[in-house]
Amino acid sequence: MTFFDRLRRLLGSSQGSTRQGGGNGKPSGEAQPIACMEAMAKVQEYLDGELNDVSHEEVAQHFSMCKRCYPHLKLEESFKELLHRSAEEEACPEHVRNQVLELLAQESGQGG
Repeated sequence: MTFFDRLRRLLGSSQGSTRQGGGNGKPSGEAQPIACMEAMAKVQEYLDGELNDVSHEEVAQHFSMCKRCYPHLKLEESFKELLHRSAEEEACPEHVRNQVLELLAQESGQGG
């Protein structure tokens, strides 16, 4: 697929076409790229591997093609990585851990 084909597909998706063959000559079963707003709304689910209503490939395709959204994805990835590293380096104080566990136990008792 050429750069212009990818650009046409991307622009078509942001102008309200559907992802499943929106009358653009593509077979109805072929997935179309998602729009920026949808990709940005799904960035955390994408990074966590928890997408439900769109496929990982659809979101990955959007981020690989969109120069506007890609930096946001990289920022979110870096932030998440920093949080994980920070959590591994600094242990939670025992009294804070106990308070959190106690609150979770109370919440579980009330909700069930």
